[in-house]
Amino acid sequence: MNFAAATNSGLHVSARTEDRITIAELAGELDIASAPDLRERLLALLRPTSGRLIIDLSRVSFCDASGLAVLIGTRRRATLLGGFLRLASVPPQVSRVLRSSGLDRHLPAFPTVGAAASVSSTPSGGIGGAMQAARLARAWSARPGKPARPGRASGNSTELRDAVTAVLTHVQAWHDADPDRRFTSALQAVAHAGAGTDGLALDTAARSLLSVLSRHPLTHSPMVAETATRLRRVLGPDSDRRSAEPASTQATRPLSGRSVGGPTA
Repeated sequence: MNFAAATNSGLHVSARTEDRITIAELAGELDIASAPDLRERLLALLRPTSGRLIIDLSRVSFCDASGLAVLIGTRRRATLLGGFLRLASVPPQVSRVLRSSGLDRHLPAFPTVGAAASVSSTPSGGIGGAMQAARLARAWSARPGKPARPGRASGNSTELRDAVTAVLTHVQAWHDADPDRRFTSALQAVAHAGAGTDGLALDTAARSLLSVLSRHPLTHSPMVAETATRLRRVLGPDSDRRSAEPASTQATRPLSGRSVGGPTA
């Protein structure tokens, strides 16, 4: 089986079969915008006679927790079919999100597709193969990577303010997509910073909001996907990294009666 297709959000997915293992290559952004289409495409690759899946992430430029949630769901389906899901060639920006979300404990990652395919496993996904895969994945993921660079202010403050305004205009959609209210403090911090004139404070609050998005998935919402993607692209490729001041700290400041709208935690 071989196929290649692009999701509506621009994520490109191609797949091939080698030695009864399906290898799916992803290219582009694995985020809240591409998650629904990706879920359908990955689940379509799994069948009772083909439950072994390796995901090659070498060409993924960005990933958030909503994207990882798709991989977790696909892994569950593969396991039910007696197979497995393994990650290969995970770039640093994706490894960072895996670790911060704690999902690195559930998604075995290997340096290459060949390494992921070479780990033995029983036809039923038995415990011996699973333990070997987990052990080798931990060993490879423990290798030192590049040091993280500190967050930086975005270059165009007008674009950032426009992107923040879009988020706050549709804040009810964010609340609706966040039943556990994990984003409330970060949204309050963005609203507070947006009411002021300090560009660095706004940059910091916006990065903190995206940092939460990298750790906690939201229920898919086209408006949330659009505004989150716009904000992230204004802030640049390192926008999911924590800024100097966490959103929880900013959220403790008085909001002068200003509300971000919608229900609060």
